[in-house]
Amino acid sequence: MNLGYLITYIEVIKRGSFSEVAAKLSISQPAVSLQIQKLERDLGVRLIDRSQKVMTMTEAGKRLLIFARSIEKEWGRLQLDLDRLREEVTGELIIAASSIPGNFLLPSLLAEFRSLHPTVRARALISDSVNVVAEVREGIYDVGFCGFLPEGQELESLKIGQDEIVLIVFPEHPFARRKVISLNDLEGEPLIFREETSGTQRTLEALLSQAGFHIKTQSPSLVLSTTQAIVSAVELQAGIAFVSDLAIKKSLALGLVKQVPVKGLKLSRNFYCIYRRERIVSRLLEEFIAFVRAKGKGVKS
Repeated sequence: MNLGYLITYIEVIKRGSFSEVAAKLSISQPAVSLQIQKLERDLGVRLIDRSQKVMTMTEAGKRLLIFARSIEKEWGRLQLDLDRLREEVTGELIIAASSIPGNFLLPSLLAEFRSLHPTVRARALISDSVNVVAEVREGIYDVGFCGFLPEGQELESLKIGQDEIVLIVFPEHPFARRKVISLNDLEGEPLIFREETSGTQRTLEALLSQAGFHIKTQSPSLVLSTTQAIVSAVELQAGIAFVSDLAIKKSLALGLVKQVPVKGLKLSRNFYCIYRRERIVSRLLEEFIAFVRAKGKGVKS
């Protein structure tokens, strides 16, 4: 059933004149008549008694008028609701994030964004950087947070934070008593690695390689899937590891691990928010990307 025809029918009954309705709706009088005829044909009943000089409704016409007025009211409410939604930022954010930004940067970002837009709901799924990039590239998620800059032109990226990858050991390890070590001192040490799809591991390998230390030549004592697992393993004296400084604050404060400087080595990296521009189509996503962009402007280069 055509909504426009129902509105025309309401006007016809209200004004009692096809010509007046035609003038109000800016259509021709035959067009008004045709719309009423189409309504009657669609419903299979006569709505208006045309045998009388004064326009009168049939019983079916009276019932349709009640229905048409209720639809008109609902249409008005719908328009108000849609106008409100255009102004309000609401809905659910579903985000893919790698472990470090997902655990240590994203919670505060989402908390601040929700303080600005309290009706927004958010859900973050933690994965590794390679999967995050792939899932955003394939359109599975609209927004992702990861630890390296994706290759190619199809993804937009915003820098949203930084960390430093540092060496940690357990307090009883010989390195814990030294003020600084060299890269050569790492030879033969039981190093604990992240999996190869980890942004931390990729960055670590690249930065150490630039410094002349090829970590892939080392046999890892353990390969674990999360930074938290690696920190726990170091606490339990299972080995030593390079991890994000964002992930060790509590363990350092409790004396469970010791950070050891490596001479001439500074392993800094950036974190990025990534998205496909053509998928940012809702008001919520537009506002969230604008919010992330503004927050990223305060990050040091």
